[in-house]
Amino acid sequence: MVADVRRAVVFYRDLCGFSVVMAMREDGKTVDQALVDGTGYVFAILVRDSVELMLQQAENLRSELPGALKTRAAGFSCTYYVEIEGVEALYEHIKAIAPDAVRLSPHTSSYGMREFCVEDCDGHVLVFAERAQA
Repeated sequence: MVADVRRAVVFYRDLCGFSVVMAMREDGKTVDQALVDGTGYVFAILVRDSVELMLQQAENLRSELPGALKTRAAGFSCTYYVEIEGVEALYEHIKAIAPDAVRLSPHTSSYGMREFCVEDCDGHVLVFAERAQA
């Protein structure tokens, strides 16, 4: 759930290397394969390697939910753990473009993964990781 689908897509596409698969316009009928300038969106699917993200505008999602779920505030509920190739290059890219998004610099975990952590424009936490070189 995101506040602004366009803003979230730009974050994931331009900073994190995801590609847009599709984006549903606010009319709920028109689907674009890439963002169109001046157009609002309620839903999008993005992909990077074997990871697929589905982003939905908060009010649009709430309109589909039953009962009390329509008004419940969204809260922090998970961390996204994304295994990729080229973790250092992605870190340098994000650090150069949006250093304020970085929450934890690259390090090697006790379980053998090289990883770093960022926060997206909606407060979601993402850990990008790859197997550490021995």
